[in-house]
Amino acid sequence: MGALRVARTAFAWAFGAAATVGCTLPALLISRLPGGDPVVHRMARLWGRLCVWGTGCPVRVEGLDRLDLTRRYVVMANHQSALDIPVLMAVLPATWRTVFWAKQSLFRVPVLGWAMRMLGHMPIDRVNRQLAGRMLADTLRRVEDGRSVLVFPEETYGPPGPLLPFQRGGFVFALRTRLDVLPVALLDTRSALPPNARLVTPTTVTVRFGEPIPTAELGVTDRAALTERTRAAIAQLMSGG
Repeated sequence: MGALRVARTAFAWAFGAAATVGCTLPALLISRLPGGDPVVHRMARLWGRLCVWGTGCPVRVEGLDRLDLTRRYVVMANHQSALDIPVLMAVLPATWRTVFWAKQSLFRVPVLGWAMRMLGHMPIDRVNRQLAGRMLADTLRRVEDGRSVLVFPEETYGPPGPLLPFQRGGFVFALRTRLDVLPVALLDTRSALPPNARLVTPTTVTVRFGEPIPTAELGVTDRAALTERTRAAIAQLMSGG
């Protein structure tokens, strides 16, 4: 069993690397063509699906069919594993052209980092918070271009059980753009690939979409209430509600 798990893991990492190179290099060329951006985001979705397929983890999606897919959202999800981004890229509609905030170290990974910058994803500097204003401004420009935004409000992998405290940046952004907040729960990505682990355990992963939370009538003073409402919604989705 141990040898089989190691073999599966080796295949998953090798296949993921091949998918990253195979999707990124053509996307780099396509991105320079007029009208290439939608195609590049479809390729990003293909990349996510290939990476997840390589792990042997089936993905179950719940609640996406109830959403208005023509609208844009600030997608807020819990964070459990390195699998979270590929899983979400695999299931979020390509028409949303979703960009996300991610830790800086990912942008230093060859090929993957290039692809992330090309698609408009933005690094979070957890040391120099003075750069937060610049990141918000960059994100605003991307949203004005018709994109949705994915935020992990915990900013790091949460422990099993209760959610970590939510950071304020995503909620400030949602209030400034007046985009609805879309709560999403990721289930069992930690079981498939725990934080700081390298071995993959094929596990059915669930992505559960909740009801959008309107922000159009909210102001800056409502940030704490919006944060708590979003946190409660994600916690309920995680518990099966």
